[in-house]
Amino acid sequence: MNRFAIAQIALEQETEGAAFDLDDPFIGLLGQKAGRDDLWLGKAAARYTSYPPATAFEDGVTVQTYRTALERLAPEEPLSLYLHIPYCRALCLYCGCHTQATQNHEQVSTYLGSVHRELEGIALTASRPRRVSHVHFGGGSPNMMSEKDLGLMLGALSRRFALDDATEVAMELDPRLITRAQAQALGMLGITRVSLGVQDFDPDVQKAIGRIQPFDQVERACALLREAGIRKINLDLMYGLPLQSPPSVAQTALQALSLRPDRIALFSYAHVPQVKKHQRVLEQYILPGPYAALAMEGAARAVLREAGMVEIGMDHFARSADSLAKALKSGKLHRNFQGYTDDQAPTMLGVGASSIGRMTQGYFQNERNGAAYQERVRAEGFSVTRGLRLKGEDKLRGAIIESLLCMMKVNLESLCRAHDYSLSVLRDSFERLKPFEAAGLVKREGYTITLATPHRMAVRVVAALFDTTTLAKDAPVSRAM
Repeated sequence: MNRFAIAQIALEQETEGAAFDLDDPFIGLLGQKAGRDDLWLGKAAARYTSYPPATAFEDGVTVQTYRTALERLAPEEPLSLYLHIPYCRALCLYCGCHTQATQNHEQVSTYLGSVHRELEGIALTASRPRRVSHVHFGGGSPNMMSEKDLGLMLGALSRRFALDDATEVAMELDPRLITRAQAQALGMLGITRVSLGVQDFDPDVQKAIGRIQPFDQVERACALLREAGIRKINLDLMYGLPLQSPPSVAQTALQALSLRPDRIALFSYAHVPQVKKHQRVLEQYILPGPYAALAMEGAARAVLREAGMVEIGMDHFARSADSLAKALKSGKLHRNFQGYTDDQAPTMLGVGASSIGRMTQGYFQNERNGAAYQERVRAEGFSVTRGLRLKGEDKLRGAIIESLLCMMKVNLESLCRAHDYSLSVLRDSFERLKPFEAAGLVKREGYTITLATPHRMAVRVVAALFDTTTLAKDAPVSRAM
């Protein structure tokens, strides 16, 4: 029986994998011994793009508080900008992003006017243009913007901020919208990296999730982008979707590799229909359970590893020459609201509806409703409504969680010393770690904790052992698998 056939059995029977050859790195994706993975698989845990996670943010943060925090930023301090474009041509059924479908370009342009005003407000809080190390356009589908919109936005950024040849300007793209004219515009305007939403190449899966984009279409999009001078291309894949199987997900990974991307993200599908009601349509199918999803993730991971991609954190892969792989090797890998990054800027400002920014003192989140966001920006220049002031212990625990998610290990003694805390503050976390250590999921050497399972998604649940925030029962948090 070949490897894909064994993994297919795992999908169909939701096996715990006790009877398989666990020395095989491919089959290692299944449980090592009975009950071991029950400690983490399928457990609700944040993805920890921040700590405390956004579910712990509090209402009532004022625009004036945000403006004051901006004014206190040192003018010479580099920062990153995240610009959220919450529009798509159509809503994909798996989508968990803060976005909406529209065919009305005027609606997009009107929204962009508010983004321009918010950027202007940020610029006016400094006596000279602030230096920007990274710009990231997310969504939604930022390439819903017309070539004119793109020109105005990149022009405004270059006038209001200090961008140079070292500034990375990244944009998430819907490959179905990419034309030669758009690709050329992106290249001329200075976009340096793009991420294409692929998810899956299987036609039946694409039909089920409401996102039809044949391989040839994505291949042509990559060719057009490279022709326009954009060489850094990332691809986003997803597992745990209806009609997927380990062999089909592995095949998608092989097809993705044939497009020669610099990075591949391998995300698990988060089914949160209590928040994203359109996801209920997918319940007409039998959604993969935790062990089935684990088999899919392992099948794709094996393909990517065999191709020489470097594993980055729990769900990213990069070529060895990519800056993300270099950051991992040098110990400078970080995690923020865009996922894994080599960006070293201590401040990231979120622009647009629902965007979240971080400064040393805490987090600030904009109004999530698009219309309300625009109204508040018109009235006050900014639209911050939620956030959280970071305490010293928050910073310590955030550093612990970031180290775990980036490096798959953490030196607790070193971080406690750096943050001027005694190890005793982690007493409860040490107690919660004991079952994981006994099961062989983590290894402890003194006060260094290392993930000891090949299932990297388990790190989310291990990280949660250091999380002291309270998770509401109805919080939209996905499960680790």
